[in-house]
Amino acid sequence: MQPMPADTLTISIPGPLADEVRAAAEARGVSPEEYVRQQLAWDIAMDGDPIEQAGVEEDEAALADFEVTGMGVPWEEVRDWMKSWGTANELPRPQPRKLR
Repeated sequence: MQPMPADTLTISIPGPLADEVRAAAEARGVSPEEYVRQQLAWDIAMDGDPIEQAGVEEDEAALADFEVTGMGVPWEEVRDWMKSWGTANELPRPQPRKLR
């Protein structure tokens, strides 16, 4: 077995969790490895950040507002908009509309 480079870490994930990771990665259009890298980077970046709790409260308020008004933006439109950031063809910010 060859030694791993110092900047690499390999882990084992139990079967059921590995299946969830694969499904989540596929839903986002990335490899399982990239999905785990993104999730870990996000978790590490937010560790101990007081803004994280405020973000949760904002999300809860947004959900409550959606449940009352039915106004929102479909994920696919948000995803496409975000993927266009920094490109020559950046999309305009999607606008909320009545979804239900």
